[in-house]
Amino acid sequence: MGRWNIGSWLAFPVFATVTALCLAPLAVLLAYSFFQVDFVAIVTDPTLKNYGRLAASATYRGLILKAFLSGLLVVAITAVIGHPVAYFIAKRVTVYKSALLTLLLVPLYTGDMVRIFAWRVLLGSEGVLNGFLLWIGAIDTPIQALLFSPVATHIVLTYNYLPFMVLGLWLAYEALDSRLLEAASDLGAGRLSSFRRVTLPMTMPGLIAGGMMVFVMVVGDYLTPQLIGGASGVTIISAINDLFGTAFDWPLGSAIAWTMLAFLCLFFALAGLAISRTTWSRSLMGGE
Repeated sequence: MGRWNIGSWLAFPVFATVTALCLAPLAVLLAYSFFQVDFVAIVTDPTLKNYGRLAASATYRGLILKAFLSGLLVVAITAVIGHPVAYFIAKRVTVYKSALLTLLLVPLYTGDMVRIFAWRVLLGSEGVLNGFLLWIGAIDTPIQALLFSPVATHIVLTYNYLPFMVLGLWLAYEALDSRLLEAASDLGAGRLSSFRRVTLPMTMPGLIAGGMMVFVMVVGDYLTPQLIGGASGVTIISAINDLFGTAFDWPLGSAIAWTMLAFLCLFFALAGLAISRTTWSRSLMGGE
């Protein structure tokens, strides 16, 4: 009992800090979502009208759906790219593994603005890619659609968040027993069958963990769609920013923010349930 009391007292400052810095602002945001705006004043009479406005607005519903679809798309792209990269680092590299992992994280050492404007230089009408295509004669005029388009936005989002997917998959591949792949090969399984029946199920926790990180960051990304997407860069995050800024409709912005948070919590719950049902998780919980 004494040890428990000491541990509780030691944990109290951390718990209090988390509560003050994280939970308290969210509670204030939740309270504001039930208020209303009357001209330039906020009326504190509780109401559900903001959530009703959100549910009735095809624009906001479409932006929320767009955010989640973009998140799923980037998760799928990073998963396809990340699997072979993570496998190569985990199973084929021995001496320079730390160096490769460091190189993988180098882009994250720079600021978001640096990475975004680097891609603008690369994809612009007078950028490196258009210049190369013009030089080799593949095109006669610069391709304008390379920049300020949904394609460009998802390319940059994939580049920004690919390391998180690779790291999750790399940890899963490090824990994967290579003898299982050898046994599958000895039993006549081809590479595709071996990947589908052995590798994919065994690395699923890493895929889900990496996918959760990528999904949340893509959904909450504000700068990339704004600076790369052009006219297509309007997102639910930018809409929330406008509501808290120029529109001065904090209650509606709070309602949208909490709706997004609820969907993300549901996503995390489903992902956690999926991880708990994997063979890897059951064996870990059983101490095997």
